Amino acid sequence: MKKITKLKINPKILIIPAIGALIVAAFFLSTQTGGGKDTLSEAIEGGELTLTSMGRNYESLIQFVQNDETQARQLLEAARVALENGKAKLNSAERTNDEYLLGVLGNYAKLVQASNVMAKGVDNLLVVSENLTNAFYYYSHKDYEKASQQASYCLQILTPLLEDFQASYEDLDAMNVFYIPSGQRDRFNLGVDQFKNETGIYNQYVKLLQTILEGKEYLQMNALLDEYLRELQNAIANNDYKTAEEIRQEISKTLESLKDPRYQKAAEAASKLDPKLLGGMASNIAQELRNRLRNLEGIEAFEKYAQSLEKYLEALKHFERKEFTEAEQAAEEGLRILGQGQGGGDSELQGLYAGLSEAFSTLRRKDQPEQG
Repeated sequence: MKKITKLKINPKILIIPAIGALIVAAFFLSTQTGGGKDTLSEAIEGGELTLTSMGRNYESLIQFVQNDETQARQLLEAARVALENGKAKLNSAERTNDEYLLGVLGNYAKLVQASNVMAKGVDNLLVVSENLTNAFYYYSHKDYEKASQQASYCLQILTPLLEDFQASYEDLDAMNVFYIPSGQRDRFNLGVDQFKNETGIYNQYVKLLQTILEGKEYLQMNALLDEYLRELQNAIANNDYKTAEEIRQEISKTLESLKDPRYQKAAEAASKLDPKLLGGMASNIAQELRNRLRNLEGIEAFEKYAQSLEKYLEALKHFERKEFTEAEQAAEEGLRILGQGQGGGDSELQGLYAGLSEAFSTLRRKDQPEQG
C-alpha cells in the first residue's frame, strides 16, 4: 500500500487569495450599499452643484433688481441646469446606509429645496415684471387707483411663495453643520447667506406692493395736501391772506384726519420698507412712501409746520398794516414753533421747514423805516 504523503502548503500563500477575496467583496458591497468612497464623492459633487445653483439664482435676482431681465433669465436657466445635475448626483448617492452620509444627504435635500424656492422667487418676479413696471408708472403719475390694481395682481402671484421662503429659512437656520463636509462649509455659509438675502429682497417687493395697495387712500389725501400747498403759495403771492388762512385750516383738518387708524395701517406698512434692498425706481418709490405715508410722529411734525405757518400769515398781515412790533413778535413765535418740530428723514417736510424758516428771515430783514 502506498503511503499517502500529506501535502505541506505555506500559510503565507493562502493569505494572498483571502485578501483578494475580501477586497472584491468590499468593492461589491460598497457599490451595492453605497458605503464606499464613490458614494460620498457623488454626494459631495451633488452638494457642490446645488450650492452653485443657489449662487446662480441669487445672481439672477440681482440682475432683476438692476433691471437686466435678459441676464436674469439666462442665470436662472443656468441655476436650474446646475440643480438638476446636482439632484441626479444626490439621488444616486441615496443608496447608502452610512449614518453620516445620510445626515449629509438630509442637509443637501434642504439646500435643494431652498434653491428651488430661490428659483421660483426670481421666476415670479419675472412673470409680474410688466405689471410691476405699470404699478410704478401709475404711482409716479399719481394715478393711485390704477397703481393699486396692478399691485393687487402682482401680490396674487408673489405672496403665496412667502410661506415656502419662511419654511426653507427655518430649515437652513436649524441645520446641523456637522453633516456638511468641512471642505464645503465656506460655500455652504455663502449659499445660506445668499438665500437669506434673496428672502429679504423678495419680501421687500411684496411689502412695497402692499404699501401701494393699502396706502391708496393715504396717497390720495397726500395729493390733496400738495394741492392745498400750491394754492397757499399762490394766495400768499397775491397778498390774499384771508384765502391763505382758509387753506391753512384745511391743511390742519387733513392732517388731523390722517391720524385715523385706517391711514396709520398704511403708514406702518411703509415704515417696514428698506429702499437699500431694492434698485432703480423701486428703491426711489420705497423711499418716497416712507416719507409720505407719515406715522403719528410725522403728522405731528407737519402740524408744527401748519402752526408756524399760521404765525407767518399773522406776521404778514401786521407788516402790511405797518405794525412792525407785532409782526416781529408773530415772526419770533412762528420760528419758536418751527424749532420745536423735527423733519427727521422726511425730505419733503424738511424742505417745507427750510422754506418757511427762510420766509421768516426774509420778512424780518425787510426795512422798517416807520418803526421807532
